[in-house]
Amino acid sequence: MEAKNNNSLKFTMLTASKNEEHDVRMAIEAMVNQHYPNKEIIFVDDSTDKTKEIIREYEDKNVRLFDGPRKGCCEARNIGMKNAVGDVIVFVNADANLAPDFLDKIHKHYENGADWVVVKSRAFNLDNFFARFMQKQADLDEGKDSYNPLTSEGYSVKREAALNAGMISGDYPFKFCRDYTLGQKLTKAGYKKVFDRTIIAPHKAPDNFKEYWDVRKTRGLFAAFQPYFMYGKSLPFLFIKFIIKDILFLLNFLIIIPAFYRVLRVSLKSENPIRDFFPFYWAYFIQEYSRVVGEWEGFARLVKFKG
Repeated sequence: MEAKNNNSLKFTMLTASKNEEHDVRMAIEAMVNQHYPNKEIIFVDDSTDKTKEIIREYEDKNVRLFDGPRKGCCEARNIGMKNAVGDVIVFVNADANLAPDFLDKIHKHYENGADWVVVKSRAFNLDNFFARFMQKQADLDEGKDSYNPLTSEGYSVKREAALNAGMISGDYPFKFCRDYTLGQKLTKAGYKKVFDRTIIAPHKAPDNFKEYWDVRKTRGLFAAFQPYFMYGKSLPFLFIKFIIKDILFLLNFLIIIPAFYRVLRVSLKSENPIRDFFPFYWAYFIQEYSRVVGEWEGFARLVKFKG
């Protein structure tokens, strides 16, 4: 699809939300206050708290609300893409706080022929060590020359390209993240991608033990569900894989040196490495331990599902 000029290109800012009453107003205000005028905002919501009530307060601001499918954010985003009227879909999380010129910045890439744009994710609540550890760990990993993600906070895609590529893959009996499949399809189909590290999408990272544990454990669940449903891996394969990973997890912390080295590298990304080392070590241990718990919980669900 040929790029449009000036403000003729319409953006759809799409959020899949569930029980986000504490953060969603911030995200809506940031979207409503974008300088770029030609936009709509869509929420596909599965909430049981007051999130829907807050969203409805903004109906006169071109904010549209759809009931979610209760099948996770990927299915919700597919529903949003089907109902969008914008030329470009911008995926915005319910805890995002985008700068007012965010759409202006990505608009330039679409004017120059981009089909999808990935930006830099960055936590804004770095006063908390859990959030700070997640961000600094991401900074370390993103420092690699080979780093070229398929998604990010605030990534975007031409709606026509997303629909032609088949959107986000699958409808599965368990909820798990597979946003990256859209990027895989776009890459395979030859659509033009831009990864712009200078455009920042601020978001709130987990900043208390419960949120941090839940987010990290969920990644363990994904490690069970993704290979089983998407790549056809068997339960015996997953069992052996998780046993090996658990042994490596134990050795990592029993020997101390591997864990120490990893945390040291992350700490050196911090503005105060000495202050952060021991809190980061604790956060790293919780990250790895919660992953183990999540993997075995996912394995147990798969055994029950298959049986």
